[in-house]
Amino acid sequence: MVLAKPWRGVEATLSAHAIHLVTGQTAIANPGRHLLILYKSNSVQATFVLTSECSVAYLLAALLIGAAPLMLLKKLSPWRTAVAVSVSAAILVLVNVARLTAIGATVSEWGRDPGLTIAHTYLGSLLTVIGTCAAGTAFAVVMLRHRRVSGRG
Repeated sequence: MVLAKPWRGVEATLSAHAIHLVTGQTAIANPGRHLLILYKSNSVQATFVLTSECSVAYLLAALLIGAAPLMLLKKLSPWRTAVAVSVSAAILVLVNVARLTAIGATVSEWGRDPGLTIAHTYLGSLLTVIGTCAAGTAFAVVMLRHRRVSGRG
């Protein structure tokens, strides 16, 4: 949670690159201010501040805090737990960048009104729920996967 502010800067930078790739429009990040600036042609179309609610940092913190006790259980492989955490964290980060990119692309296409309302409220919420469920499912699949036992004749 200490790294939440710098992490928002990373998310702003990743999102700016992704928005540019998707829309072809210029998107600039100011990581120190958690700022994302979208351009339409040569003029500023929208400016967003990535707040703590826009970030996946707290979901990552919850994942790490929740998984920490699992590392202490002797019946669970620490390696498997680390893989489950890594896969889940990657899914959470990728989905959040996709969510921020979708918001930026929608605003780029339709403007702040109705683009922001559509993307942030509906599409963003849907992606967050789907991503969190996918991360939880991936965590469970990795943790519950049975080891292959080599059988003897």
